[in-house]
Amino acid sequence: MAGLLVLLTAAVTMATDNVLFGLAAASATYSGVQAVVGVSLFDMHGVASCTSLIGIKRACQTLTIGGSKRLYIVLTEDLETEFLTYALAKSAGKFTGAIPLKAGKKFIEVEAWYDSTKFDTEMKIGAGFTQGLEYKLLGYNSDIVKHTALLLETPVNFIVQGNDDQLYYIGQKYIPMMVEMKGVLPEKGTARKEATFTAKQDGMQVPVFPLDASVTFEVEPLAGAELPDDGE
Repeated sequence: MAGLLVLLTAAVTMATDNVLFGLAAASATYSGVQAVVGVSLFDMHGVASCTSLIGIKRACQTLTIGGSKRLYIVLTEDLETEFLTYALAKSAGKFTGAIPLKAGKKFIEVEAWYDSTKFDTEMKIGAGFTQGLEYKLLGYNSDIVKHTALLLETPVNFIVQGNDDQLYYIGQKYIPMMVEMKGVLPEKGTARKEATFTAKQDGMQVPVFPLDASVTFEVEPLAGAELPDDGE
């Protein structure tokens, strides 16, 4: 309709050699059509925005410390469905219920070194969300080598349990996290041997997702530490 009004304005202006006549003709036509249909032809209310915003209250003085105490990893192929979606992020902002694992599949637990596990998440215009995770294992030994080899180009997701017991889900089934590792033997005796594992993913549908306290998921129990053979 807007294009027709522009053409009408141009035609009347050329015929009368008077731009005011052209604008008046377009205005009269627009008013007449609006009176017939009963709505504004240029009313974009509700069209420009796909969703409504919601307010958010200031947080009270509650425990919001950082740090984490437990880390869980699952193969994305062991997830039954993509259960974290943009629609869920907009509506609930958290996941409630049981994480949909395939029959017999479980998370494994990694006891990362103290105060070494952290995540970050960002929202970028035109690029969705990014998620990142880092954790460290102390030393450099056969267990770390096996852990590293099994994660090579392996799509995984993570759950981090914070020191305040809040659970956070990192990754999605179809947009998984891929892990990289850097091991070091420092040149000085005052530094420690360690392996740092990192994962970063962009173009995701959701940021790092908080899990409700009711969330359940199966975890493979950690094997107990074996005592050294003393010959007795």
